[in-house]
Amino acid sequence: MSEAFVESAGCVLFRLSTREICVLHIRKRNEYVLAKGRRNCGDSRQEAALREVTEEMGYVCRLLPLDMHTRAPPAVETEQLAGEARFYTNIYEPFTLQVRRLGGGQIKLIWWFVAAIDEEASQGGAPESERYAVEFYSYADALSKLTFQMDREMVKQAIVLVAGKYEERWLMPATADEKK
Repeated sequence: MSEAFVESAGCVLFRLSTREICVLHIRKRNEYVLAKGRRNCGDSRQEAALREVTEEMGYVCRLLPLDMHTRAPPAVETEQLAGEARFYTNIYEPFTLQVRRLGGGQIKLIWWFVAAIDEEASQGGAPESERYAVEFYSYADALSKLTFQMDREMVKQAIVLVAGKYEERWLMPATADEKK
């Protein structure tokens, strides 16, 4: 029943130019988490994810199209397809779903997307507060800072997706021409 679950959406937020991930530090509990929040009635999952990340992190961002496997059928189905995962390029779909048990038979579904800061937009980030701090970390440091194992595993997956599509050139050794 609808009253037994809440649907949330969030993003692993990358700053591609510096290969960093944006992490929210909850000072009171000394927890390091990713931005997410509840989906409002009428919101798409994508809209909710971008809104929540912008509200919590203070940065204008955009979803990154990914190359990945998903069980979702194509936008236009021309034939009956088996319910197996297929590889798509340049899709704006969640790359993972977390299910958290809240107690009392209730659950939270969290749809996760990959996003990048719009580095051309004028922005200052979220203002510092006593409750929260928005911090950027290298990929390795973000993985060690995140409080929850489930988040660390998810961010590893996001890094692989982003590196494979957006940073392939950075991960390969430079050619002789590039070293000049």
